[in-house]
Amino acid sequence: MCYIVMHSMEPDMAKTATLTLRVSESLKEKLGRYAEQTHRTPSAVAERGLEAFLDREMEMLEAIEQSRADFREGRTVSHEEAMARLQATIDRHRAKI
Repeated sequence: MCYIVMHSMEPDMAKTATLTLRVSESLKEKLGRYAEQTHRTPSAVAERGLEAFLDREMEMLEAIEQSRADFREGRTVSHEEAMARLQATIDRHRAKI
């Protein structure tokens, strides 16, 4: 294990904070290689990656919560109806091809 201390000093960032992460040596090396190849700092790469990951995960969590609320409120369809809707969507897209 190794520690990476991220402190972004990128010019387009008004305020930054320091975050210390424990990562494997292989991840640290991969981060360094990617940063070098893209002419970015490891901190900037890690920040972008973490932000993209969290945006995607938060979107999933929000969708799950919305689904739970729909279920609680009785906004559901039968399995047969769901499958029919999926098939109709597939058919529409196949027709475009």
